[in-house]
Amino acid sequence: MPKASGGRLLAERYQLTDRRRAGAVEARDLRSGAPVLLEAVPLPELVTPFDQDAFGEAAFDKAADDVASGRISEPDGEDARALALRHATTAAGAVPDHPRLSQAFQVFAEDGYLWVAGEWVAGVPLAQLLERGPMSPYRAAEVAYDVSAGLEAVHRAGLVHGNLTAATVTVCEDGAALLGGLAVAAAQEALCGGPGAVEAGASVPTALWSPARVRARDARAVIVGAAAERWAPEQLGIVGGAGQPVGPAADAWALGVLLYRSVTGVPPYPETGVDDLFDAVRAGFRPDTRPTGPLRPLLDRLLDQDPARRPGLAQTRATLRQLLLRAPEPLDRAAQLDALPPGVAGFTELPTGTRLPVPRPGHLPAQRSRASRELVEQAGPAHPHHHAAPRRRNVLLGPLLVGAIILVVLVALALAATLKG
Repeated sequence: MPKASGGRLLAERYQLTDRRRAGAVEARDLRSGAPVLLEAVPLPELVTPFDQDAFGEAAFDKAADDVASGRISEPDGEDARALALRHATTAAGAVPDHPRLSQAFQVFAEDGYLWVAGEWVAGVPLAQLLERGPMSPYRAAEVAYDVSAGLEAVHRAGLVHGNLTAATVTVCEDGAALLGGLAVAAAQEALCGGPGAVEAGASVPTALWSPARVRARDARAVIVGAAAERWAPEQLGIVGGAGQPVGPAADAWALGVLLYRSVTGVPPYPETGVDDLFDAVRAGFRPDTRPTGPLRPLLDRLLDQDPARRPGLAQTRATLRQLLLRAPEPLDRAAQLDALPPGVAGFTELPTGTRLPVPRPGHLPAQRSRASRELVEQAGPAHPHHHAAPRRRNVLLGPLLVGAIILVVLVALALAATLKG
């Protein structure tokens, strides 16, 4: 294994550090000098690509047995590792440049892992913030408003995100939220070997249910685990008898779960294990949304068992906007919630085709609220970040006020001395 001062060297360019963030590790790109975030997906040879035999079932039955027993399968043709690499690369290249999406620059396989080198953001994972306590409904709505903008961009690109969790959302210094994790989701879905794995760029299967699809779900349970955001009812195959395709409505479910978690501090469904989670969702359990206050009507719809009855992202964003405009905080809501400016380039394309981070234009929303600033500061020291709005005026305001007060006191003392003399 190549070594470099400070840590391992991956892909002959990414020097690892000892700083970790929500399951990822920070690194430095030795070619550009820029910080990056590396996410790793284990690449066991456990599954066979879907539909490799005539009916798409026999090969998958063997794959599911391999997952359950831990045996290694040797598929013919393109194996699961190559498939995961190809699909993660496709998804990374399909992510649009958008101020609410963190970007992936390179996908590579090394030492039994698929690595995704992505944008380093000076901020705090939402999961880390929630460890300190739940958010107010209005602050959670702000985060959801930003995240939903990123999801809309993903859907316009013809993808389903499939990996919206508190670990894939980063809250920046200015309070804005960024969504990542798309390339990792694509790799995980490909490793499951289900129908979605043969659709380039699809991070969640869209085919109707079949015995092979059930096997893919079981493999996905091993890889994904008990994360309520990632298991909408249609991803369990329990809606409408024969099941429904998994589409953008699954991301709406994930947004509802994340909102509930952010406000209450707990998931709406048990996460003690996949069996407990699946049983609760299959039973049609409806979480008590009363503690979410003004978010309750929206959450009741986002967590609907039937994906056809969940609101679309445009409707969800409109509801969140109206909620924030009525929030009891002295914020300029209209200015903050306007559409993001056009022409945000985000990244430059190098001749090699590998994208490296460059600062984005400083036209993003200013700091959201004092509460969001405090959350980021409590989580630890932050580094300068290109999403942060200028704060020089706030920095100078305190010294100017103190100086003015001292000047008034000195003038008053001088005047009193003159009158006494």
